[in-house]
Amino acid sequence: MAAKKTTNSTPAKLPIYVVSGKDRRRAADQVQQLIDLILADADPQVSLSSYEGANVQIADVLDELRTLPFLSPCRLVVVKEADPFITKYRSALEDYLESPSATGILLLMADSFPKTTKLAKKTAQIGKIVACDPIKPYQIPEFLTQYARDQHQLTLAKTTAQLLQELIGDEPGMLISEIDKLAVYLADPDKPTNKITPQAVNALVGQNRQYNVFNVIDAMTAGKTTVALTQLEKMFNQDRDAQYTVVGAFAWHFRRLYNARILLDQRVSPASVPKQVGVWLHPEQFIKQAQTLNLANIAIILRQLMNIDYQSKSGGMTAQFGIEQLILKFCTQPRTKTG
Repeated sequence: MAAKKTTNSTPAKLPIYVVSGKDRRRAADQVQQLIDLILADADPQVSLSSYEGANVQIADVLDELRTLPFLSPCRLVVVKEADPFITKYRSALEDYLESPSATGILLLMADSFPKTTKLAKKTAQIGKIVACDPIKPYQIPEFLTQYARDQHQLTLAKTTAQLLQELIGDEPGMLISEIDKLAVYLADPDKPTNKITPQAVNALVGQNRQYNVFNVIDAMTAGKTTVALTQLEKMFNQDRDAQYTVVGAFAWHFRRLYNARILLDQRVSPASVPKQVGVWLHPEQFIKQAQTLNLANIAIILRQLMNIDYQSKSGGMTAQFGIEQLILKFCTQPRTKTG
């Protein structure tokens, strides 16, 4: 696997950095990138101090920041879970930033760091704030492309990133893990390449939640009740998180079928519909699914999925039982095939 490198967009050697946001995976990655960038070749044993925000005193942090570094151009002090630390010592931190240490660098990791506070404004003036708020679904392909480039020096086209998102879902941490696995997979001497291809994604990631959901729905729309139920049971047996994610995965797919059905009703060419609704996995089969349904069919299913979601979260039924009943009802009720 190619060696990881940090992005050049984050300047080093500023007096303070704050990594904030509730996306813990991205925040941890950003903190590690900053540590690597700031310390460079320095020995972290003598140039890095790390504290938990709930336990450390401001005096200890300031003493560390003002202590001259040993065998290093700077001393880095990291405060993790820093929200209580910031709340307790906000005034002291504001005072410190008026005259920060010339050789000490403070890195705070917090869930929240409101931009309107005096501390945040001063930090933005002399340091850097890195926001790690949850990524919106439409931002994910660009995020994955950048991650593959910055962390693994791999090219990831937008369409391939969309395929990966379709297969895995919208959870950034899971998507990052898959890119890491792909980087290892592509590092095989028998597969010399610097590009993540759709073929590689399908080869390594194909058997997963969204792929299994696609197969269940494909069997449903083909009227294969037993196959659909068998595929669903296999999905739950293989994926321990399915109980919590399967309803959302089904709803996500049926919403795309709904959008596809609208385009088909507007006489849009079937060949172009999958791309317009963001489908990259088996587009021909997806269109067959959409052509089997009408808007009323899909709207009923989406309402049923909302009810299953509510019932499963309130203890009324399990998600597996709810989806099984949906499949049985769908496959046994007559439907008018549309074009």
